[in-house]
Amino acid sequence: MAIGGSCLGVSYADNHLFYSVNDPEKKDHLNHIGSIDFNFDVQQAIITGSENGFPAIKSSLENLKEKFNCSTVKILSPATEECWTIVPRSVYEDSSEREAHISLLMHGVQRSQVETTWIPVSNADYKLLLLRNTETMQGFNYLLGEFTDSEYVAEFEIGADWQTHSRASGSFMKVYCQKNYISAASFILGKLRGCTFIRHENAADLPYLWNMYADKLSWMNGLHDTIYVYGQHSHSVIESLSTFWDDSGPVQVMNSLQAMHVDADEKTYGFKLESAYPAIMMSLNKDAEIEDPTS
Repeated sequence: MAIGGSCLGVSYADNHLFYSVNDPEKKDHLNHIGSIDFNFDVQQAIITGSENGFPAIKSSLENLKEKFNCSTVKILSPATEECWTIVPRSVYEDSSEREAHISLLMHGVQRSQVETTWIPVSNADYKLLLLRNTETMQGFNYLLGEFTDSEYVAEFEIGADWQTHSRASGSFMKVYCQKNYISAASFILGKLRGCTFIRHENAADLPYLWNMYADKLSWMNGLHDTIYVYGQHSHSVIESLSTFWDDSGPVQVMNSLQAMHVDADEKTYGFKLESAYPAIMMSLNKDAEIEDPTS
């Protein structure tokens, strides 16, 4: 984080923008946690550069920057605009195999527009490949242009930030609940085990979809010390998936400062605090270790 300024964490759901600002002088203390409501879908306005919505979001972030002296901003990058895949050593260590893999996954996108990041996982013979289309991310770039330092944070990285923050050493799963998709990430003994996201039209479809994905990804129904659930649509997701999680581990909704292991002067909020959890974790500015992008 730049010297002398706070870190602003930003996430969103539907027409809500959630933000959190840390106190750089006090460990794990937040200066402010808030929500701004618009009359449009925030994610779509950022990605499409909506003439009606985008300027309002940009103005709001610039106002927060000035009000709280924020030099750093971190914004959640939507899983639905990324590609996540686990690849074996034979692929990531061979340049021709690696490029063939990327070309297949990002078919139709010019290689110069593909940003790649390799992340270590618990099995040392594999790595997670994160792919982003830089054209899709242009709205985010422009949105954050006034800040000294800016960063996109993938949804599974919230779990890594939690691990650094809470010093969790066992196994846990993080489940982020949005209107039309959920993302899940499993961690064990300090490392990412796996992650995925599931699109759905209705939360009632999730039991079938979870079971289908878990047939290929065994960690989804594996044992966890805790399953942490958060996001605007947490409760409907829990209602749909509780039978799958009964044997996997206790469920913790991240809906209080105590659950998040943070402190703030404000104790009550006019919105679901679990919706702001990603913004809160990002604002703590506890970067997880991540490899440099492989070009």
